[in-house]
Amino acid sequence: MKYPDFVVNINEWLGKIGLDLYGVLLGVGIIVLVEYAIYAFEKKERYPRAATNKFLIFIALSLAFALLSALLFDAVFHYFQTGVFAFGPITYIGGFIGGVAVFAVLIYFFYPDERKNILRLLNIIIPGVVLAHAFGRLGCFTAGCCYGRETDGVFGVLFPPGTNPYADGIRVPIHPTQLYEAFFLFAFFFVLVYVPKVKKHKFASYLIGYGVFRFVMEKFFRDDPRGLLFGFPPSLVLSFLMVLTGIAILFYTLFFKKKRASGAPAA
Repeated sequence: MKYPDFVVNINEWLGKIGLDLYGVLLGVGIIVLVEYAIYAFEKKERYPRAATNKFLIFIALSLAFALLSALLFDAVFHYFQTGVFAFGPITYIGGFIGGVAVFAVLIYFFYPDERKNILRLLNIIIPGVVLAHAFGRLGCFTAGCCYGRETDGVFGVLFPPGTNPYADGIRVPIHPTQLYEAFFLFAFFFVLVYVPKVKKHKFASYLIGYGVFRFVMEKFFRDDPRGLLFGFPPSLVLSFLMVLTGIAILFYTLFFKKKRASGAPAA
């Protein structure tokens, strides 16, 4: 599969004004997340505008911290490999963990009326996060970051000059794992929104579904060069923890929470 010429041409044009497709697509992803959040809170859940605005502020703060968290996680992981602690690239799962944690803390301390609804709020916004991530992965493809292993398969892509694989000395086709992930995320968005049994538990389903997908990607299509965490590549460990967390949330929602609501003892 040939690397698209139009991507090269657009990047050359954007470069004249100090931009690139990677940054543009990240920006598109953030806009999509905000627009989806407004639609979900106001149109679907019937929150008033004041409440929606407060949620948007919390989302903005969470995104800012997510970036810091993504930088920190990646720096720590590279420290495992090199022994040098330095900020550079970012890691999505690390950013996701930090962003979700900050959003929950902000709701708990600054919106007491919604304190008991943190999981419900996460269920509301997670499809927007999935869409934003999908556009971000398209951006990754244009830059060539987060690339996969060498392959002689039909989907292998030879990345041209100006991309990360070429800068890393790779001159053979590799798995375009960014596109694999973008396709999965776009499809997963519709699953979360429209499949009845899934949309009732969006956040837990996301943790399980994306965790499994990411584990498979890291295990079979992509090498994690950032040292080892507990003897395993960091992305594999974090993916596994996402799955376990999702299962725990689902178990709690389906069993303990329902028993509490019915007044029956949890054990």
